[in-house]
Amino acid sequence: MKKLTILIAVMFVASAFTSAFAIDRTGTFAVGGHVGYSFGFGDAFQEMEWTEQWGTSNWGFKYENKLTYSFWADFKYGVTPNFALMACVDYQAGDVDVSGTFGGYTAGASATYDWTNVTGNAVITLSPEKNTCPYLTFGTGIYFNEDISKPGINLGGGIEHFFQENLAFDAGTRYHMIFTEGQNTNYINVYAGLNYYIGVK
Repeated sequence: MKKLTILIAVMFVASAFTSAFAIDRTGTFAVGGHVGYSFGFGDAFQEMEWTEQWGTSNWGFKYENKLTYSFWADFKYGVTPNFALMACVDYQAGDVDVSGTFGGYTAGASATYDWTNVTGNAVITLSPEKNTCPYLTFGTGIYFNEDISKPGINLGGGIEHFFQENLAFDAGTRYHMIFTEGQNTNYINVYAGLNYYIGVK
């Protein structure tokens, strides 16, 4: 996490001194692949813990629901030099850990779970004339697994650094809010990956 933050900061500074490829991305397609790590918060990811001492024995219970890694692909189309439409397919995994202390005995169990979200986003590029381009993105979509399907929204930002005219490093973060009943299901995903552009002029 610390290394990724430093890398993003260096790229923002470097963008002021980097010569431009002078690419017009209007009408181009991009295909990308990314990996990420997520941090959940809200009711759905709240840690619960209870401890009590009865006589000389400790009794307790701990429940923790946490997100872990994600893999996602994106497909982007440049409408103008500053604006693009993007479709994303994102696989997200999580862990549930439960442990308890009952008198002199301790026991625990863990399980994994996952879901997929399919979203459509708008992407606003702030400096398309540079090799290093900050951007903002927002969109909506469906979050689902074999048990449930819910709508949600996401918004965030990042940077795209072009190593060559058709290949770029992409790093950023997105906030996701899933519209579930009775609890807040929100998480932040930090990601990095590559985008390959097709049809660059």
